[in-house]
Amino acid sequence: MSDENTFRPKDRNFIESGYKQQLKQSSLTDLLVHSNYNTLSLRENKRNIDEPVNYVRIKALEESIRRDIISDKNSLHRAITPLLILMQMSGLLPVQGIRRQNTSYLVFNWFSWILAYSIILVGSSVLMVSLVVCNLYSNGLSYEVIGDLLFHGGTLIMYTLFIHLAREWPKVMEKWELMEREMKQYGYPSNMAFRIKMFSCIILILSTIEHLASILTGVLKAIHCSSDGLDIFKHYIFTWKTFFTYINYSFAVAVILKFFDCLYSFAWNFIDLLIIILACALTDKFKQLNQKLASVRGKVLPSVYWRKSRETYNILASLTHDFDEFLSPVILLSFGHNLYFICYQLLNSLKPMLSPWEALCFAFLFTYLVGRTCVVSLYVASINDQSKKPKAVLFSVPAECYGVEVERFLMQVMSDELSFTGCNFFSVTRTFMLTVAGTIVTYEIVLIQFNNVASGVPNQNNTITNYCSKLL
Repeated sequence: MSDENTFRPKDRNFIESGYKQQLKQSSLTDLLVHSNYNTLSLRENKRNIDEPVNYVRIKALEESIRRDIISDKNSLHRAITPLLILMQMSGLLPVQGIRRQNTSYLVFNWFSWILAYSIILVGSSVLMVSLVVCNLYSNGLSYEVIGDLLFHGGTLIMYTLFIHLAREWPKVMEKWELMEREMKQYGYPSNMAFRIKMFSCIILILSTIEHLASILTGVLKAIHCSSDGLDIFKHYIFTWKTFFTYINYSFAVAVILKFFDCLYSFAWNFIDLLIIILACALTDKFKQLNQKLASVRGKVLPSVYWRKSRETYNILASLTHDFDEFLSPVILLSFGHNLYFICYQLLNSLKPMLSPWEALCFAFLFTYLVGRTCVVSLYVASINDQSKKPKAVLFSVPAECYGVEVERFLMQVMSDELSFTGCNFFSVTRTFMLTVAGTIVTYEIVLIQFNNVASGVPNQNNTITNYCSKLL
């Protein structure tokens, strides 16, 4: 027994020491293997030092596959291309890749020609604002000077803002493209590309007529100030007395000045058109979801269906918030500009017209401005209208399939106010339109009352004389 007891510990110790030796040998071999692997990997890295790591290769492969995807012609990226071309002709949204096949080619480049063109327009706006401020300091405050200051100041803000938005445009369009892929089973809105082209053509034609009408109004006034009819253009250009107060009149400078004025006028029309088209595109996506929900109204469906529908609605709601964050400064600028110049035109309506043609041009200018503002408001307000329509379907869900998913869906529809805002100062809904209309009517009533207080009937000859004296 003692021999066994004395022998076993020795045997156990022998086994443990052998096991430790095996561990040491295995650790040594592992070190050798790892060192050899490291040396091999170092050699391989030295040979292929420019090759990316595997995950970088996978990412590059995904990017190459994405670049090969050709978007549908009714996708927003391809459908909105004609409008973006018109906007870039006016110096707005200087982003590259708008004509390519998908959003992966969109890029903002600080050294592109389109950005240089936009910066030139920013510089011209800065010059005009500086001259208006100098005129304000020299001649005092008047509503004509305030109108010039707000127009050129708003133009400067507009071009500066769209340079910033051009940096965000690729990200926004990438989110939209991901949403289109998530809603692939719904398809693309029918005739989306055709409708955007139609909107662009209508706004382009009407804005051209608007600018020609404003030119005709100025020319009709300049005719009365011209003695022989040969210096009509000079007197018409002198309506921009702000500029030619500080430099001598030159035909070349006058043409350049008129070119910039034309670009500014078209740019204001195009930002309204951009708001209309983006609101229309988002509304169409809500309509697709609402049509699918309306087709199953009152039917018994599993909770999986309502969960997927709620997730689709949530994607659209998230995209609405993203677009609102992107567009809200533009909406605030657009509505502020349009509402001020509606009031400005109402004030001009109290002045005597020098000819029937001038009255006709004024009527068109005022009608077009009010109509454009109403169209923008209606299309933007339709987002809020369509986002509330699933509520009627969810209230009609049968009791046997009413569950947590339906309740969550209904709560989100009722509590989430989806609409575009003007930097969260106001939400563009149908109620907002009534508020604005009431404000304009109140302003017009006040103007009429002040005009009735003014004594005497204006003489047309005195009006022409006073107008011509301001130009000289």
